[in-house]
Amino acid sequence: MQNKALENTVYVLAAGAFGVFLRWLQLQLAFDENGLCGPSVFNFVVPLYLIAAAWLLRSRVRQTLGSRYTVPEQYGEALANPGKLYAFLRWLFGAMMAMGGLLLIRGSETEKHTAMLRVLGVASMLAGLAFSFYLELANREIKAKRRRFLCLMSLLPILLFAVWLVYDYINNAINSVVWDYLIEVLTVSTLMLAFFRLAGFAYGQVDAEKTLFWLEFGILMSLVVLADERSTSMQIIFFSAGMMLTLAHFILLRRVREKTEEDKAGEKKKEEAEPDNNGFDKL
Repeated sequence: MQNKALENTVYVLAAGAFGVFLRWLQLQLAFDENGLCGPSVFNFVVPLYLIAAAWLLRSRVRQTLGSRYTVPEQYGEALANPGKLYAFLRWLFGAMMAMGGLLLIRGSETEKHTAMLRVLGVASMLAGLAFSFYLELANREIKAKRRRFLCLMSLLPILLFAVWLVYDYINNAINSVVWDYLIEVLTVSTLMLAFFRLAGFAYGQVDAEKTLFWLEFGILMSLVVLADERSTSMQIIFFSAGMMLTLAHFILLRRVREKTEEDKAGEKKKEEAEPDNNGFDKL
């Protein structure tokens, strides 16, 4: 399954790279010298590409899992990543995000929303360290006290992007050019959902298909958003978040296994127990 996992991950990264190119073309051709967005075919191409990419990624996830395969729901079994290479990568990406947060704090003095950027920087530093611990603990035995710590670590990346949404609202409250911030808001929302689905392993609430889809779409959006102009520190945070999801995605794909009768019975029981919540469960 390792070759299949690597192949799927490369496909997602390639889709994200092409999305960066389309977004860059939109910024070059659709915006005038005053920063206003005018009529351009790329104002239709970019959203159509994102919709098509989301549909294709969802289809590939369903094809990968089908009705026969699933991802283990147990945290340790699903996210185990032993070895020096995994250790290097998880701490590298975590350190990158923490470094982005530190640079954001240092550069916030000359920005308009200094206090908010400092909060965002601290949240980035905590989230970077939390992700590294979240994957590292998958290689150890999880006891009651460690389980509580694990749940806390899984929440910090979600908190980071929740704070980022608030920052985007404050920063763009009077900005009439929607295309200036639309991609960033979509990316932040997607990353929040991706880390939310990844946190499900800590809480024992896992949906394999939705988890893999949001991880893949989060990787794509974290690359697309890099075409926009913003501070280097924020670019580092977005990039490191995408690499975190890439690593988690690869690890999960390597754990794909054939469904057992116990898995099928558990799915049937879960479907019968789920209440009608107006479609929010589809996320």
